[in-house]
Amino acid sequence: MANGVLASYQSATTKYSHSYVDQATNPNGLVRADFPMYTTPGATLTSGSLRMMNTTGSTATVDVAIQDYTEAIQFAAPGSQSPTVTDFSQFTFAPNDEVTSSYVIISGHNGTAYVPGETITITGSGLTGTNTAKVIAWDAANLKIWYVLPVGSWPVAVQANLTVAGAGGGSGTVTDSYVGTSGRCVVYDRLTGTLLIQNDSLINQVKSRYYTEPTLQRVSGIGGAGQMSISSRAYEWNPSLSTVTLYNAGNTSGTQVTAEWKQTAGTAPEVIIASVAYSVDQNKILKSYPIPNNSEVSLTGLVLEQWQNLYVSASAGVAFNFIGFEETVTIT
Repeated sequence: MANGVLASYQSATTKYSHSYVDQATNPNGLVRADFPMYTTPGATLTSGSLRMMNTTGSTATVDVAIQDYTEAIQFAAPGSQSPTVTDFSQFTFAPNDEVTSSYVIISGHNGTAYVPGETITITGSGLTGTNTAKVIAWDAANLKIWYVLPVGSWPVAVQANLTVAGAGGGSGTVTDSYVGTSGRCVVYDRLTGTLLIQNDSLINQVKSRYYTEPTLQRVSGIGGAGQMSISSRAYEWNPSLSTVTLYNAGNTSGTQVTAEWKQTAGTAPEVIIASVAYSVDQNKILKSYPIPNNSEVSLTGLVLEQWQNLYVSASAGVAFNFIGFEETVTIT
């Protein structure tokens, strides 16, 4: 268990990255105003206080939220879906199911189905290291492979000879690669058409992709203690957008197209997205709160249960430090 400074983040200053960041274009990483700076590990209860310091030269406003998701994905109106539906209840997403907006279209399929849950291996000239993913769904009619947990650079590699081989014998050649995101369904609101997910690319002091594997969740600490020097943390996040990036022979640099999310059941094959939010007002404990220059504000008595995120956002470079302790608990 970790104690002391559990997480730190400075808005628009702290660097982060993800697997598709081009190091030549962004050698120093990315920055953003908001971030889910801390996530409580599984079977853990966290207590602490959040200290916010503004030394930007002028008043800055902050938002703080405690929530169990990283993205709130709003579906397009029922009449804008393809095919159209009468209401959002015709879509089905179950808690803890793996969901994704990433898929490839293949040609030259050998007739053997790709099986949900199996590993696909991608090969082709120019690829190095391991290049794999996990199949979520196989759309035989449209030759679409929906996947999660990609490893390697293959999704953004545009080649005529990129071969996708399934563990069960399926094989084909990539023609179009739609690079989105994936994660774990937290809940689906069938009245409003809102899907809440925990993005599996998020790494703060835990690795969200290992939700069901407690021994792999924590980012290793010095000597395996579970607590790292704050400055040594390598934040990662590939947040969901209302678009995905299409790569093919005509779009070698990638072009943005409307995102679709593969549902886990129901009558429609996929769902068109309208927008994505990273926090909603009902989860905020501070909203547009002003902090004068050279001032500090503290939120004390914060308690987070397993897999809740501490989300922060600021209009300028406010520094956030979450100080507290973690306790192992039994979840029943």
